[in-house]
Amino acid sequence: MFASVCFLGLQRTLARTDRMQVPLSEETRVADVLAYVKASYPELPFPENAFLVTVNNKVATMEMILRGNDEVSFLPFIGGG
Repeated sequence: MFASVCFLGLQRTLARTDRMQVPLSEETRVADVLAYVKASYPELPFPENAFLVTVNNKVATMEMILRGNDEVSFLPFIGGG
C-alpha cells in the first residue's frame, strides 16, 4: 500500500521530481509521511507550522491516518502585504 506525495513550486525544484511514493502501514499518519519525506529530501524546507496539509485535495491534520492511493501535499503559506 502506498500514498503519493505531490511536490509543488520550490519543493518540486529542490526534489527534482513532482511526486514520490511512500509505503503505508495500517497506522501511517500524515506526520509519519512528513518524517519520511524529510528523511528522503533533507533540503526541502518545512518550517514549523508554516504549511497547510492536504489529503486528496482536502485540508487534513498531521494525525490523519492515510489509506492506499491517498495523495498528500504540504503547501507552504504565502504571505504578502
